[in-house]
Amino acid sequence: MSLRRQAYEWRNIVPVGSNVSNTGHPILTYDAAGAVQATVRQIDPDRPIDIMIGGVGNNLEEPAELRANQFIVIDSVACWPISSAINIRIGTTRYFQDPSGIPSAGMTGAAMPYLPSDATQQFIGHYDTLIPPIYVLPGQAWGIEYTATETLNTGSPVPTLDSEIATAYVRYLLIDGADMLVAMKLLESNIPVSAETIQWYKRNLIRHSLMADVASEESLSEVLQDMERRLI
Repeated sequence: MSLRRQAYEWRNIVPVGSNVSNTGHPILTYDAAGAVQATVRQIDPDRPIDIMIGGVGNNLEEPAELRANQFIVIDSVACWPISSAINIRIGTTRYFQDPSGIPSAGMTGAAMPYLPSDATQQFIGHYDTLIPPIYVLPGQAWGIEYTATETLNTGSPVPTLDSEIATAYVRYLLIDGADMLVAMKLLESNIPVSAETIQWYKRNLIRHSLMADVASEESLSEVLQDMERRLI
């Protein structure tokens, strides 16, 4: 498929004695008393963690880097708890910056919360969609950075509630193959890139091609009409 909706969830929970799981979310076990055999790792403040290759929680084996025929539209990010923040990195550039152009920790968990199942706090008017969305072009390296604004999980304890686990989330549209060429054409024309606009552009290409074929047939019929007929 050329258009794929994908998402990645990071959770700061690993089996006891580990810091990271490079095979996705770890399979956790429980003791006879029902306590989970896992810990949430201590996260120090003001130290960004790449949620994909940062060495904490569930990670990927390779950094996020687009191939020459891939294009990404990031349209949603979120994090938890509210004393944390999330930022988007493309190459060496951070998306969220202060007015002087210096990169900040990003949007906080209060503005873009990734709510756990046992959350009791209410968030009115929070953002769950980036406007405008963020484009990652073919060949660019990118990542999502999670930063705690205070020390989280001091001493790396065993969690008893879902809300005690630091989490982050990113959702994006992966475009590859021929649709990547369409996305680049839309970008050159200052048209927002989305699944809808890509389908619109392809429909217009088909429509124009059909109209050109009809015009060609009409022109040929006119030529044939004007030709002198000969009997053999």
